[in-house]
Amino acid sequence: MLRFKQFVKEEQTNRIIQDFIEHTKEELGINELPQFEFIDDRSHALDHKSFGSYHPHSRTIRVNVAGRHTADILRTLAHEMTHHKQNEDGLFDEYQGELGETGNAFENDANSRAGVVLRNYGKKNPAIYEQYGK
Repeated sequence: MLRFKQFVKEEQTNRIIQDFIEHTKEELGINELPQFEFIDDRSHALDHKSFGSYHPHSRTIRVNVAGRHTADILRTLAHEMTHHKQNEDGLFDEYQGELGETGNAFENDANSRAGVVLRNYGKKNPAIYEQYGK
């Protein structure tokens, strides 16, 4: 299910990420978790102009963690997991545009939901605001 790479070494960060994924699954009503790939490469974000992505056909979420605050990593996870939920609900089936296009309904929904999910989680787990990833 989860493929944690070498950079996700710190036990507490690992626990927080796993716990947050379960929290987000429940809060969004996700039926089946996607695959997760965590990237530790600062140049990847520059090359892709993004810290995360969702690939609907393979049901894979990629999140870059290099030099990022834990809460920011979690917000990206919630955003991409919202895209996964949109896919589960069949919303991508007839969409003809670019899924990652700024300002489209899918992105606006993911941005909004990610903020709510993170704030709800942060109220119960304030340690996410204190930690930095690698």
